[in-house]
Amino acid sequence: MQGSGGSRVLLIEDSTHFQNLVSMLIRQHFPNVDLRVADDGIAGLAIYGQFQPDILIVDILLPGIDGPTLITSLRSHPQFARSQLIVITSLDESQRGPYAFALKGVRVIHKPRLVAELPGLLAQVPPASASQVKSSV
Repeated sequence: MQGSGGSRVLLIEDSTHFQNLVSMLIRQHFPNVDLRVADDGIAGLAIYGQFQPDILIVDILLPGIDGPTLITSLRSHPQFARSQLIVITSLDESQRGPYAFALKGVRVIHKPRLVAELPGLLAQVPPASASQVKSSV
């Protein structure tokens, strides 16, 4: 996250293990980021509307509203255009076929590669808002 000071990240993930892992990675590499976590798609939609994150990290398989349905719903709202989207999933490429409609053009990280890939991918995400404060992280 270039200029990560003031960046807001919303993680929508039902696994406590992966919530903790993503939280640890973000705190370690981007300590100034404001991170919020939702346990399911319905809570994620509610938090998204209030929080307006710069980066949205979504699991595909979620209780309530699954990741692809959530992404499709958010894409219909103009404020979603300002958020960068990253999908994390335990599904390998051959298992993602039914969700291709929502994943087109989206950064996807296979969960076994999360530790290796997420920090570098977040570092490459350009700021979504010109109002973000620059930092030397």
